[in-house]
Amino acid sequence: MINGDDLRAMRVNAGISQDAMAKKLRCDRKTIINYEFGVSDIRSKQLFLWFLYCKIDAEALLNEIKQIHNLTNGKEKPSLQDEEP
Repeated sequence: MINGDDLRAMRVNAGISQDAMAKKLRCDRKTIINYEFGVSDIRSKQLFLWFLYCKIDAEALLNEIKQIHNLTNGKEKPSLQDEEP
């Protein structure tokens, strides 16, 4: 799980200020601060943009999502946790 410390580390490692990241994500600096302190959760779209701006390769994660998509759209669907056997 990616937490606020991870987001901050990625941003700092990429040399991006909180103000610059806010401009890139089209939000307030306070929103960036809230993400980094864990006050609020980052939305998936913004998370992937964060990866992009920080030059983080998210290909492995995207490949796993595609595999799950292919599995659930295949002939044999996995049972859901809340379904009765």
